[in-house]
Amino acid sequence: MTHPTQTPKQKGWRIWIRALTNPHLLICLAISWFLTNGWAYCFLGIGICFDIGWMRSTASVYLGLLWFPGTPEKLITFAMAILLLRLWFPKDERTLAFLKQKQQLLWTSIKQKYHRFIAWKNRRRTKH
Repeated sequence: MTHPTQTPKQKGWRIWIRALTNPHLLICLAISWFLTNGWAYCFLGIGICFDIGWMRSTASVYLGLLWFPGTPEKLITFAMAILLLRLWFPKDERTLAFLKQKQQLLWTSIKQKYHRFIAWKNRRRTKH
């Protein structure tokens, strides 16, 4: 339920927060985070506690790579969470419909920008 004095920006934030704090999505996000990152933190902790060099080294290298700019780890984690949500909770129609709608908006935006870029490139090519 929205408050009558809510601005459109507040409504937008409310919709996003409501969709992203869905318990099913949070469960899937936690599992996918553990599969992409959590194991390394566990390896690091166990490696330090029990002085297991290969565990400590493997975890340190992987966690170090995550801090490089441009690492697609968060995209992979979120994509994996959506995949798990579709597999394990197919009846969660509200969240899946919201994500599908946002995906369609994203693809439309990407296509428009691509066509604009191609038109710009063709105009530039004809000038030279």
